[in-house]
Amino acid sequence: IDTVTLQLDFDNTKVQRDKLSLLQQWITIRNLGLLESDCNSSSHVVKYNVYYAGTILFTIHSGSTRIKDKLTNELVNQYYIRIRFAGLKRYNTKIDTLSRDILISICALLNTYKIKFRLIELDIAIDVNSKLDNVLVLCTKKSPKTEYYDLNQKQFYADTIYLENMKKEKFKKTVLRAYYYNKRLKERKSKNELGFDLTRFEVKLQTQYFKKYGFDVNVIKKALDRYHVMHFQNLSEKKEVIDKYLSYKCVRKREIERMNLGNYRLIPNMNVVKDFLDEIQRVNIVY
Repeated sequence: IDTVTLQLDFDNTKVQRDKLSLLQQWITIRNLGLLESDCNSSSHVVKYNVYYAGTILFTIHSGSTRIKDKLTNELVNQYYIRIRFAGLKRYNTKIDTLSRDILISICALLNTYKIKFRLIELDIAIDVNSKLDNVLVLCTKKSPKTEYYDLNQKQFYADTIYLENMKKEKFKKTVLRAYYYNKRLKERKSKNELGFDLTRFEVKLQTQYFKKYGFDVNVIKKALDRYHVMHFQNLSEKKEVIDKYLSYKCVRKREIERMNLGNYRLIPNMNVVKDFLDEIQRVNIVY
């Protein structure tokens, strides 16, 4: 589990302000980090960054949006607070442990005070101790309304390979998207040298997904099952798989079985996802 965003929804600004104040007090009293207002935030959104040793652990956005009322079908204001942890697994033991502990602490506060929240963003990753060249990911169950990159199609970034081919403005509107990249290089740019090769495959589940499916781990498993994440010790074997894949006009289940993709496939541990979802929904403050 990497990026996580929680959203709290309110009907009016008073309740929104009360809950924001409660959250700020919790962060301060529990010494969860240095809370600072982000001066660059727009007039419509109040933003706070929470730091530890100069690193942003998470952000808080408080604002409003226009939505359709389910009963009257008229546009009304919906007020929200978003709590976003952009990286629970950076391979910095101290920061990773602290980030996760703070997330659980905030969920305990919300659950104890019976403040409803929902997921609007969740990144689930498979990390492979390998160079990027030794990893191949195929979307073997494609969505009919989505365009995908061909295996031999050149992409913009040398160290990141996207599965879905879409413009940046559509990224946040899509239900899910996936890509894999050189995680060691990314961390190095953040001055965090891992000391070992690491490739990360990441599926991003976004707002529209959770509006439709909520916290259902079985549906999340189906989303992950759309992709075959594979590791090859031998690059010639990887090339053989790519050549076979490209030789088919349409890749169905029987073609996947003929290619023996299961010999190379890495299977995500769904217990990790289930345990995480259970914990954030059930944890309470222990007095």
